[in-house]
Amino acid sequence: MESNNPYEILDDDDGFDWEAAVREIDAVCQMRGDGNEAEKVCQKGKGKGKGKQSTLDNFVGIAKNETEAIRVQENDAEESICNHHIDTESAKTWIYPVNVPLRDYQFHIAQTALFQNTLVALPTGLGKTLIAAVVMYNYFRWFPEGKIVFAAPSRPLVMQQIEACHNIVGIPQEWTVDMTGQLSPPKRARLWKTKRVFFVTPQVLEKDIQSGKCLVKYLVCLVIDEAHRAMGNYSYCEAVRELMAATVQLRILALTATPGSKQQTVQDVIDNLHVSKLEHRSETDHDVMPYVHDRKIELIQVAMGQDAVEVNNKFLEVIRPIVTKLTNIGAIQNRDYRTLSPCVLLEMRDKFRQGQMQDPSHNNYIDVEGYFGVLITLYYIHKLLSSHGIRPAYEMLERKLKQGDIMVAVGGTGDQIRATEFIGQSSGKTTKGQSQKVQQAVLKKFRSGAYNVIVATSIGEEGLDIMEVDLVISFDANISPLRMIQRMGRTGRKHDGRVDIL
Repeated sequence: MESNNPYEILDDDDGFDWEAAVREIDAVCQMRGDGNEAEKVCQKGKGKGKGKQSTLDNFVGIAKNETEAIRVQENDAEESICNHHIDTESAKTWIYPVNVPLRDYQFHIAQTALFQNTLVALPTGLGKTLIAAVVMYNYFRWFPEGKIVFAAPSRPLVMQQIEACHNIVGIPQEWTVDMTGQLSPPKRARLWKTKRVFFVTPQVLEKDIQSGKCLVKYLVCLVIDEAHRAMGNYSYCEAVRELMAATVQLRILALTATPGSKQQTVQDVIDNLHVSKLEHRSETDHDVMPYVHDRKIELIQVAMGQDAVEVNNKFLEVIRPIVTKLTNIGAIQNRDYRTLSPCVLLEMRDKFRQGQMQDPSHNNYIDVEGYFGVLITLYYIHKLLSSHGIRPAYEMLERKLKQGDIMVAVGGTGDQIRATEFIGQSSGKTTKGQSQKVQQAVLKKFRSGAYNVIVATSIGEEGLDIMEVDLVISFDANISPLRMIQRMGRTGRKHDGRVDIL
């Protein structure tokens, strides 16, 4: 909604490092109050000239503050002219909705994302969609003929985001459309010509760009949800490469709750999406903490099932003779083979190597090194087996959820528990998954209170809005920190929550 006191974007705005932004990316939009200058809002993308993408070190301050992305292009002045028609009056201001509580971090990130290609990394439930809606709405105002795309990995996510954006900002619904693989290519081609705001899956976006159905010369803004997927040849990457090759002038906004656990992974996302600014917030940041509620996390130790115990015992039988050999050699001293760990074995191997340096005549050196190598690997597997179960256990879990074993157990706890399944589309040979229509119906009934418990497979970790919940029970102790963060992010949004990890 437009307020009576809109925020004006002035030439001397100190909130941005414009010089660094211009050097770092080619598509910088700087709104000016002077109507004659407003035609210079955009710069062309990186398709023609070669450039060096900024590294993650520049964002976190490890390297020098001055960014390294320098365009190798001679005629920069000519390239700065924007080909898109601009509403010069609207371009004097940008609008932030007044129908939602003002959060400083959301306002700041939205302001940044309007003028720089930005990767927004915010924990689940802290309002990434609002930021996207603000950016989309202002580009909708500024460029009357421009087209805006919001890409999300699945149809349920597409439908969720289109509803959320309509609730936040006033983009007219007659200009908006959702396009997934269920629409025929000819119909999509017609919609690309007649609509302005598109909510699509990445596969549809990639195919329609390559086939020419997507009118890329009119694109002014691309929002990418679940941006951590932008790796390798995923459709997000292919679509952006096609756009950059076509020298399209557009703003890119990437959203994720979990950008990656390794620096190189995050850097790959930054490179693939042509990001020049990273806006990251954790739940401990001072401007985010007021909106984060406590979660009580309880680890519940559960005895292994009989089948798992038998597998574990057989595994120890494989380990025992190797430990015995090392004990007889003297490389392991008086330790119960059932209490050893990879860490302890590494320490013992280091001691053996030090002794070998003092007495190089040890005849069994090569054998001992081999035994230690095998044991360290075996004990690591043993640790995973004891804590998380072997990999087929995950597949077994999926089958059990589909077979309703957990549903039966939950359903027998009393009338107050109104439980339902929430599973992915067909992934097994013997059982059928849920269609996207069924998934949407389940979520709708859960929000309305018809159900108060959802028994979900890993689909519940994705960005689907399963609203605010009071309790999350993790049936399998997931070894992926990113997936565990997504699970725990389902609670503690509006009030204190609880997570039980079995």
